[in-house]
Amino acid sequence: MQGWGTTLIYGGAMSGRLADKVFAITGAESGLGRAMALRAASEGAKVAVAGLDAKGLDETVASMSNFEGTGIAIPTDVTQPEQITALVDGTVGEFGRLDGAIANAGAFNEWTNFQDWDLADWNRVLAVNLTGVFLTLQAAAKVLLAQGEGGSLLATGSSTAIRPAPNLLPYVSSKGGVHQMMRALAVELAPHKIRVNTIVPGMARTPPVENVDGYIDAGLKAIPMGEIVEPEEIAALVAFALSDEAPHMTGTLLKVDAGRTSA
Repeated sequence: MQGWGTTLIYGGAMSGRLADKVFAITGAESGLGRAMALRAASEGAKVAVAGLDAKGLDETVASMSNFEGTGIAIPTDVTQPEQITALVDGTVGEFGRLDGAIANAGAFNEWTNFQDWDLADWNRVLAVNLTGVFLTLQAAAKVLLAQGEGGSLLATGSSTAIRPAPNLLPYVSSKGGVHQMMRALAVELAPHKIRVNTIVPGMARTPPVENVDGYIDAGLKAIPMGEIVEPEEIAALVAFALSDEAPHMTGTLLKVDAGRTSA
C-alpha cells in the first residue's frame, strides 16, 4: 500500500509472545517509540510506526529487518484527525486487523517561567501530548470494539505527572491529563476486555532529553538510583503489557523511573 508515502516491509517466520499481533505506535521515528517498535518486532509483532519524520520512520522499519516481525512506516501528525484515521486504516488494510496501539508521540518545551509562557506554546504541547493521545486511542478503540476480541491500549505518560518539575508547565499538565484519561478509559473499556495502561518513564535516554544542555545532570540529582533509564528497558515492559501474559492488568501506571516518583 502506497497511499501514505514510502512504505518498507520486512519480516520472516513469526514467533514469540507477540507473534501475529498487530500494533500501531506513534512517535516511533526515534527514542522510546523506536525501542518499543523494535522490541515488539523482535517478539513477532506486525508494527505500523508513525511520526512526523519519514526518514526516521524508515530507519526504524529497516532496523526490524533482522527480527521476526514486520514493519511499515506511515508518516502521521497526531494533531490531525484525518491522519490518525489514515494510520489506523492503513494498519488494518496492510495487516488485516489491529490488536493495540501505543500513543507515544510527544512534544516538549524549553524551561520557562510560568509568567513567561506563550499561549501558542501551551496549545502546541497540549495538542500533541493530550489531544493527540485522545485521537490515537479513540481511532484504535473503534477498531478493537468492532473486532470484539479485546486488545491493549497504551499511552506514554511521565514521572513529572506524579512528581512535577518546575518550569515545564505545559508538559507536566498535558502528561497529568494523559494519566487521568487512561484511568477513566480503563474503566470504560474494561467490559470489552480492552486493557488500558500508562507507561511512566523517568528520565530516559531520548533525543529531547539529550539535546537540552544540562538537563541530564540537573535531573539525576532528583533520582535515587542516580542513573538515566535506557529506552530498551521501557520497551521490555511495554512488550509485556502488549502480550497476553497479564490479561487483567488495566488502569496501571507502568513506572520505570529509577525511583524518581518514590523519593
